[in-house]
Amino acid sequence: MMKKGFWAAVCLCLAVALCCVQQPAAAAGLSVGDEIEFGRYEQDNNPDNGTEAILWQVLQVRDGKALLLSKYVLDNQPFNTEKKDTSWVSCSLRAWLNNEFLQAAFSAEEQAALLATEVANNSDEQNPAWYTQKLSSTTDKVSLLSYREVKAFFPEEGARKTRGTEYARSKGAVFLGITSFGTENCDWWLRSPGNNLQEAAYVGVVRDINNKGVGDKVGVRPMVWLDIGADRSFFPEARFKLAENYQYRGLLDDAANIYETLGDYRNSHNLAKDCRAQQAQKAMDSGEYATALRLYESLEGYGDSYLQGRAARYALAVQTMEAGDYKTAAQMFEKAGQYQDSMARLRTCYEKQGILWTYMDAEAVEAGGDGYREKRDIQQNDKHYHWRMGRFFVSGYTRETAGQNDAPVFIKNLGDSVTLWFDLEQDIEALNGNTNLKLHEDGGGYDFLLKTQKTDLGRGALFVRSTDYRKDSNTQTYTNYLLAKGTSGADTKVVLHEEGDYEIALDYELVDNDITHITSKYSNYRIFIKFSVRNGNCMVYPFDVVTGAELQNTSITENGFRLDLARSRYLDINVVRTVMVEGPTGYTEDVRYNRPASDGEQYTAEGIYTISVKNNYTGESTVKTIFVGTQDLLEQYVQHGFSKDRLN
Repeated sequence: MMKKGFWAAVCLCLAVALCCVQQPAAAAGLSVGDEIEFGRYEQDNNPDNGTEAILWQVLQVRDGKALLLSKYVLDNQPFNTEKKDTSWVSCSLRAWLNNEFLQAAFSAEEQAALLATEVANNSDEQNPAWYTQKLSSTTDKVSLLSYREVKAFFPEEGARKTRGTEYARSKGAVFLGITSFGTENCDWWLRSPGNNLQEAAYVGVVRDINNKGVGDKVGVRPMVWLDIGADRSFFPEARFKLAENYQYRGLLDDAANIYETLGDYRNSHNLAKDCRAQQAQKAMDSGEYATALRLYESLEGYGDSYLQGRAARYALAVQTMEAGDYKTAAQMFEKAGQYQDSMARLRTCYEKQGILWTYMDAEAVEAGGDGYREKRDIQQNDKHYHWRMGRFFVSGYTRETAGQNDAPVFIKNLGDSVTLWFDLEQDIEALNGNTNLKLHEDGGGYDFLLKTQKTDLGRGALFVRSTDYRKDSNTQTYTNYLLAKGTSGADTKVVLHEEGDYEIALDYELVDNDITHITSKYSNYRIFIKFSVRNGNCMVYPFDVVTGAELQNTSITENGFRLDLARSRYLDINVVRTVMVEGPTGYTEDVRYNRPASDGEQYTAEGIYTISVKNNYTGESTVKTIFVGTQDLLEQYVQHGFSKDRLN
């Protein structure tokens, strides 16, 4: 009862608010001759814009119900899928109308307002000159007019003519396969049989009422009985009108909530997004950037929501930065990427937190036309002369040191990541302020020096080749690296989790649209840097081979141990094993081996193990001692001269 009362109040308010707007006719009293919209079906043959409202003619009103006939031919179907004796009682068209069409055209609420009605199929409904045997009646929600009904409701022959929708016509609902002499009229089925049960009656464009074989495809004009007293406030059209009213009055959240329940009804899914976008813009205008960002992100790229979302994130990041929360602000600037001065503000936030970063200065070179393999300095007559695309910078390390060939080595904490950025300084649509000079899409490029495969590099491609401690190399390719999705910059964050040696190449092609520069329209360039990443720890971790427990320095294990290098592959690690042996002069300490260790290596022979670790990049060293054997054996070692000082 509360639901009906609520919707009655809503409909009353809507009627007042939209007094000048046409109401859904199904919600008002109906009279013979009215035309109403009810249900939806594909009609303009453009599924991308959703379905269209079905227009019905009111043929009869009695006993609280109305008989409706679609004004236009909506589809094109055979009376029966098999060419055999059949009638309305058993034909496939009846099954299709009461199943596929019913589900496609009407919501659950609309279907509830359709009355299952007994449909007469006896001889009184047939043409006396045709098939006259009695057929059983049926109970249907969707049916067709009979021979006698079409004569009664449309006494004039011309009134029986109607055109087909574009969708119906695309499925063949035309006269003899042509455009009916420009009238766009279509033949349409009746439910009455023809001369025999292998034929059915139809209304023809030329010959008025006639008959065709049941296997032929003919246009379909559905007929339904509508319960006038049904609560129609839940019909999609009524809810759609309510949402329209809310949107008009600026109640955007209420409007979007209703649109979202309507799915693709009259493009409601996009109208809901329009409302959310308007909400987001209002939030932006009032400085509620977090709300605006949440709404723009919910739109998932609809319209310009990606660009607007970045604007909202940037504004929120600036607001957060000015409030002194540099950690959170940095995370937001990272996501904003190349948006306005996000990169500069990001570096400031890093500095405020004590996070190190450094530019990787490298000049672009003219790279030739095949595989970016050349390394020619850019000359004064080159279109790239005296300006740069941008600069790489690196963050997230704890120390920087020089490596081989002066390539920097970035030391990081175990578990941390070094991040590579490219600070884009140009508008890729007007490089160096020249609207004729643009970043071009390289549809079939590759990097010869890094041995990459030919592919569509897009507008700038980044290649990251990493070489690990085993000298195994892997190359990651980031195509369209300099192309922003709807903005003037790009998200250019590359996170490097692992230790290794890195070679970075940024390859891009320029196009000069100045008509006086025909001979040098395209040119290729390359920016190349290299560096290494190492963990700054100087530790290895011994674990009991049976229990899996970590062993501390000077631990005793009867089972032996294995070494875990904790993903630090560039440490110098040596293991020395000593035992006590009896000789001519008594027991002495004997070194059995002294050799490098590898990750996962196991040591199970009894003895004293001395593990020495050195990090050549930090200069730090660590020593651990593990005894493999029993406590009794250790005590015997001590008794025979293996001093406690040695153990300590």
